[in-house]
Amino acid sequence: MVEIKNTTKQNLEAALEGTNAKFEGNIIFNRFEQKGNRFVVTLTVKSSTKPGARRGQTGRRISAACWHVYGTFFDEVIKFNSDVVITSMGKKISLGYGNWEDKNIGSIVRPMMYSDSCDCKEMELF
Repeated sequence: MVEIKNTTKQNLEAALEGTNAKFEGNIIFNRFEQKGNRFVVTLTVKSSTKPGARRGQTGRRISAACWHVYGTFFDEVIKFNSDVVITSMGKKISLGYGNWEDKNIGSIVRPMMYSDSCDCKEMELF
Protein backbone atom coordinates (compact mmCIF):
# COMPACT_ATOMS: atom_id res chain seq x y z
CA MET A 1 0.00 0.00 0.00
CA VAL A 2 1.24 3.44 -0.94
CA GLU A 3 -0.05 6.71 0.50
CA ILE A 4 0.38 9.85 -1.61
CA LYS A 5 -0.27 13.44 -0.45
CA ASN A 6 -0.18 16.75 -2.33
CA THR A 7 -1.35 15.44 -5.69
CA THR A 8 -4.50 14.99 -7.75
CA LYS A 9 -6.35 12.06 -9.26
CA GLN A 10 -5.45 13.38 -12.72
CA ASN A 11 -1.74 13.48 -11.86
CA LEU A 12 -1.82 9.90 -10.56
CA GLU A 13 -3.60 8.69 -13.69
CA ALA A 14 -1.06 10.52 -15.86
CA ALA A 15 1.79 9.00 -13.81
CA LEU A 16 0.32 5.54 -14.42
CA GLU A 17 0.15 6.32 -18.14
CA GLY A 18 3.82 7.38 -18.10
CA THR A 19 4.74 4.20 -16.25
CA ASN A 20 2.84 2.11 -18.78
CA ALA A 21 4.88 3.63 -21.60
CA LYS A 22 7.85 1.67 -20.25
CA PHE A 23 5.98 -1.50 -19.29
CA GLU A 24 3.93 -2.09 -22.46
CA GLY A 25 0.61 -1.04 -20.91
CA ASN A 26 0.70 -3.91 -18.42
CA ILE A 27 0.30 -1.86 -15.22
CA ILE A 28 -3.03 -1.03 -13.55
CA PHE A 29 -4.21 0.23 -10.19
CA ASN A 30 -5.16 -2.61 -7.89
CA ARG A 31 -6.34 -0.13 -5.27
CA PHE A 32 -7.15 3.53 -5.78
CA GLU A 33 -8.90 5.35 -2.94
CA GLN A 34 -9.08 8.99 -2.03
CA LYS A 35 -9.18 9.63 1.70
CA GLY A 36 -9.41 13.33 2.38
CA ASN A 37 -6.30 15.02 0.99
CA ARG A 38 -4.44 11.78 0.31
CA PHE A 39 -4.65 8.81 -2.01
CA VAL A 40 -4.06 5.17 -1.14
CA VAL A 41 -2.90 3.13 -4.12
CA THR A 42 -1.38 -0.19 -5.05
CA LEU A 43 -0.24 -1.28 -8.47
CA THR A 44 -0.56 -4.66 -10.13
CA VAL A 45 -0.15 -6.20 -13.57
CA LYS A 46 -2.67 -7.30 -16.17
CA SER A 47 -0.49 -10.29 -17.07
CA SER A 48 2.17 -11.97 -14.95
CA THR A 49 4.07 -12.95 -18.12
CA LYS A 50 4.54 -9.40 -19.40
CA PRO A 51 6.88 -6.58 -18.32
CA GLY A 52 6.57 -5.28 -14.78
CA ALA A 53 5.42 -8.53 -13.16
CA ARG A 54 7.12 -9.74 -10.00
CA ARG A 55 8.28 -13.21 -9.07
CA GLY A 56 7.78 -14.86 -5.72
CA GLN A 57 10.46 -16.41 -3.50
CA THR A 58 10.30 -19.67 -5.47
CA GLY A 59 10.68 -17.90 -8.81
CA ARG A 60 7.04 -18.41 -9.73
CA ARG A 61 5.39 -15.51 -11.56
CA ILE A 62 2.84 -13.63 -9.47
CA SER A 63 0.29 -10.95 -10.32
CA ALA A 64 2.04 -8.10 -8.57
CA ALA A 65 3.97 -5.08 -9.78
CA CYS A 66 7.72 -5.22 -9.37
CA TRP A 67 10.17 -2.84 -7.72
CA HIS A 68 10.98 -1.18 -11.06
CA VAL A 69 7.30 -0.43 -11.69
CA TYR A 70 6.90 1.28 -8.32
CA GLY A 71 10.14 3.25 -8.72
CA THR A 72 9.10 4.41 -12.18
CA PHE A 73 5.61 5.31 -10.95
CA PHE A 74 7.03 7.33 -8.04
CA ASP A 75 9.36 9.20 -10.41
CA GLU A 76 6.38 9.99 -12.64
CA VAL A 77 4.26 11.21 -9.70
CA ILE A 78 7.08 13.49 -8.54
CA LYS A 79 7.39 14.99 -12.04
CA PHE A 80 3.94 16.53 -11.64
CA ASN A 81 4.55 18.05 -8.21
CA SER A 82 7.91 18.18 -6.48
CA ASP A 83 6.12 18.79 -3.14
CA VAL A 84 4.34 15.43 -3.26
CA VAL A 85 4.87 13.15 -0.26
CA ILE A 86 4.80 9.42 -0.88
CA THR A 87 4.87 6.85 1.92
CA SER A 88 5.64 3.29 0.88
CA MET A 89 6.52 0.41 3.21
CA GLY A 90 6.80 2.87 6.08
CA LYS A 91 9.34 5.09 4.31
CA LYS A 92 8.93 8.60 2.97
CA ILE A 93 9.76 9.22 -0.67
CA SER A 94 10.11 12.70 -2.09
CA LEU A 95 12.12 14.56 -4.71
CA GLY A 96 15.71 13.35 -4.34
CA TYR A 97 15.03 11.09 -1.35
CA GLY A 98 13.92 7.54 -0.74
CA ASN A 99 13.09 6.26 -4.21
CA TRP A 100 15.04 3.34 -5.69
CA GLU A 101 16.17 2.01 -2.31
CA ASP A 102 16.46 -1.76 -2.59
CA LYS A 103 15.83 -4.24 0.20
CA ASN A 104 15.78 -7.94 0.92
CA ILE A 105 12.27 -9.35 0.51
CA GLY A 106 13.41 -12.92 0.98
CA SER A 107 14.66 -14.50 4.16
CA ILE A 108 18.02 -14.92 5.84
CA VAL A 109 18.25 -18.44 4.44
CA ARG A 110 16.97 -17.51 0.95
CA PRO A 111 17.68 -13.83 0.40
CA MET A 112 16.09 -12.09 -2.57
CA MET A 113 16.56 -8.45 -3.33
CA TYR A 114 13.39 -6.66 -4.40
CA SER A 115 15.13 -5.41 -7.57
CA ASP A 116 15.94 -9.01 -8.57
CA SER A 117 12.42 -10.39 -8.13
CA CYS A 118 11.35 -9.78 -11.74
CA ASP A 119 12.50 -10.13 -15.34
CA CYS A 120 13.14 -6.42 -16.01
CA LYS A 121 16.91 -6.82 -16.39
CA GLU A 122 16.53 -9.78 -18.76
CA MET A 123 13.97 -7.81 -20.78
CA GLU A 124 16.51 -4.96 -20.84
CA LEU A 125 14.05 -2.52 -19.31
CA PHE A 126 16.72 -1.43 -16.79
